[in-house]
Amino acid sequence: MNVVVVSDEPVLAELVRRPLTPLGYRVAGVASAGELLARVDELAPRAAIVTRRLPDHDLAALVSALRSRAEPVATIVVGTAVRDRTLAHQVDADGFLLAPFADAEVLEVLGASTRARKLIVLADDSPLIHRHTVPILEDEGYEVLSAHDGAEALELIRARRPDLVITDVEMPRLDGYGLCKALKHAADTAHLPVLICSTLGEAADLERGFDAGADDYLVKPVIPEELITRVHDLAAGGMPASRERILVVDDSPAQRHYGADCLSRQGFDVVTAENGQIALDKARAQRPALVVSDYEMPVMTGFELVHALRRDPALRQVPVIMLTARDSRRDMAQMRAAGASAYLVKPFAQDKCVAMVERTLAERRLMAYKEASAVFISEGARKAAEQRAVAGELLAVRADEQVMAVMFSDLVGFTPMSQKLSPRQVIELLNDYFDVMCPLVKDQGGDIDKFIGDAIMAVFPPLRDRPPPAVRAVRAALAMQAAMPAFNAGHDVPLQMRIGINTGPLVRGDLGARVVRRDYTVIGDTVNQANRYEVRCPPGQVLVSQSTRDVLGEGARVRAVPGLELKGVAAPVTGWVIEALADEEAP
Repeated sequence: MNVVVVSDEPVLAELVRRPLTPLGYRVAGVASAGELLARVDELAPRAAIVTRRLPDHDLAALVSALRSRAEPVATIVVGTAVRDRTLAHQVDADGFLLAPFADAEVLEVLGASTRARKLIVLADDSPLIHRHTVPILEDEGYEVLSAHDGAEALELIRARRPDLVITDVEMPRLDGYGLCKALKHAADTAHLPVLICSTLGEAADLERGFDAGADDYLVKPVIPEELITRVHDLAAGGMPASRERILVVDDSPAQRHYGADCLSRQGFDVVTAENGQIALDKARAQRPALVVSDYEMPVMTGFELVHALRRDPALRQVPVIMLTARDSRRDMAQMRAAGASAYLVKPFAQDKCVAMVERTLAERRLMAYKEASAVFISEGARKAAEQRAVAGELLAVRADEQVMAVMFSDLVGFTPMSQKLSPRQVIELLNDYFDVMCPLVKDQGGDIDKFIGDAIMAVFPPLRDRPPPAVRAVRAALAMQAAMPAFNAGHDVPLQMRIGINTGPLVRGDLGARVVRRDYTVIGDTVNQANRYEVRCPPGQVLVSQSTRDVLGEGARVRAVPGLELKGVAAPVTGWVIEALADEEAP
């Protein structure tokens, strides 16, 4: 492949030629953009490496002219400051190199800029992972080569020169850590980004992965959208997507530059401060994803900075890596007690700093994902997923038979009512309604299994030192009905609710495809009949089954509803409208 270097300094062409010539590239140097355009047919380049300042031509015009050719030429801009990366984005260049640059960086940006389709090597000993992951990546436009252990992956990588490697950890012959080390310790593959995807998700596992040289780490099971986002970022090469903002704090200008430089080269948006007080002000204004701070500083020390961050509700979750010359056990314990996430002992190598930052951010992303996903899945589903991850049984399917109370609530006549409202008004009204009702379910130890339009389906499992499931389900239902008048007083559209409860044996476990999508839910006749009781419930009331009534005891205030015909039940049954429990007043 032909590469042209545009610079009036011959040394730049030599620096580019050094890593490329041994790999079969032909590198030519020209002194100006005019000379390149005059000789472009003769030189036939696939890529042009251009200094940001062109005395004879506009950089944006040159990029456009090279891209509009019948055989487009990728343009890589060489800058001398981090801010030059912004200029490269503005002129729509295909890549960026920050001088002075290493040989590996030239290989990385050139490969990322000139390959028609990004090439990924996927290393995993599970055929199921390949069947699941390869189509996801191919649908995003990537070419994927499959390897079933680390040794096979290493052979493929050396032969095909991919843009990215995705690897499992636990594999025969050569594990993922070993593969990562082998790549990062070889000059011709050190630039290659590596994404580890593993069921090993403890902090020590992530630290070992980043120490081996991994660029990112995902814990299985991996959501396809999250995988694609990480792959896009890593495969972007010389022009990475904007990464997290990091605040580097040190009273030494040399140390600040040292830390900021290595992180900027990884694509992070770096902000600096010379003491803890300035750092705190900048953190409040710019909300960094992570803080790297010296320990001993004037005005406000790193220790005091961590305390201040932890007292600020908006910043208390920001992880802090402490830089310190102190390495005694007492000092480390003090930093952990203050809230520091990790520490680096001075002096430290830049690659150690980058690895620590990547690991800490990966842990924070994992924690943020868990926190965000908690509101989208039921508590039971979350606990089941965590148990499978710890046991390493992600593809196992579990189903347990239990005795629970199942509650269905539904709004009376909401479908025709919603036709008079805009979609936004419907969503806002329902979310306001759920904001009131769902905490009442949770207060009684209920688990919200799902929302079905305006309906809430909740299950009440047995809990140690708590009343029986049926009692807690009825308490929640009565509290929900009692909350409706106050809710309606604050809204223009009055709502009325029916609630049905049934108690009995059911099956709780995984339902769905093993790999693509699963739901952790309950099934069985107990569930179906709970829904039937809700359908037959008088508006504004709570209607329960005989099995539920039997648990409530004789002190409950109830009203029998005999002769109920339930769909799927051969003979009529007696339902019970609950007015109050033995220790509660009627709503």
